[in-house]
Amino acid sequence: MDLSPIVVEQVVPVGPDAAFTAFTRDLGAWWDPRLTPDPATYTGVDLDPEVGGEVAMRHGDERFVWGRVSAWEPGVRYAQSFTLALDRAHPTSLEVTFAAEEGGTRVRLTHGGWTAENGHRRGTFGEWGLLLGRYAQHVAGAAG
Repeated sequence: MDLSPIVVEQVVPVGPDAAFTAFTRDLGAWWDPRLTPDPATYTGVDLDPEVGGEVAMRHGDERFVWGRVSAWEPGVRYAQSFTLALDRAHPTSLEVTFAAEEGGTRVRLTHGGWTAENGHRRGTFGEWGLLLGRYAQHVAGAAG
């Protein structure tokens, strides 16, 4: 069973601070509703901007908590526990770093924390490239 982290990168045409803000504050705008508990009722994501804050999807009047913020370093690094489509007793982790480079920011997402208890689900998380593509389109639209 492959327990290595899933790593995806995307370059966006804004600086690290703007890239971080678009990733966190606008998470609900660029997230693909297909990848939620109920795409028909998806209304967004709430993300409390502090270590220990909740990350929750909104579906109508309901909230589904799918993580807690574990790192909040604007323009540098964001991390959270991750339980979307996973057993809450065996969460994984997301870490996103933001590094300035010519013409923008390299955003690197690492989905790790795979163990013997959750590793059988790793293969169902192949959409990170698509999600970062949606994020990049959102950033480009906001920057344009």
